[in-house]
Amino acid sequence: MKRLLSLLGALLAIAALAQNYVDISIGGKFIMRLRAGYGNLSVAERARIVEERLTELLGAKLTEEQITLKEVRKDRQYEIYVRERLLITVTPADAEAAKMSVKQMAEHWLKQLRQTLPGLSARPPQ
Repeated sequence: MKRLLSLLGALLAIAALAQNYVDISIGGKFIMRLRAGYGNLSVAERARIVEERLTELLGAKLTEEQITLKEVRKDRQYEIYVRERLLITVTPADAEAAKMSVKQMAEHWLKQLRQTLPGLSARPPQ
């Protein structure tokens, strides 16, 4: 019984760790995974804000060139813009959670967004 309780405890701990992220999807299409909050925002609150911004920005045809990356602090913080509006700030916490450098994380998200968003903006609303 003691062994069973230990096993259940370990499984619950693993499940809690596994749920420490939020996937952002639009129209059933995976966009990105957030693993860290920002400032006083939890991961879930941050994801909600990004989803709201994406919904506003996808109204008209979007091109890859309208999705840009800006280095804010040398190798410490980047910002991704869609149509010159801030979508998300990429932080050291994001990078650490994904086991990447901040620059690698920012470039990864930029690539994912450039591959996914233009096709979504071309679709009629569902």
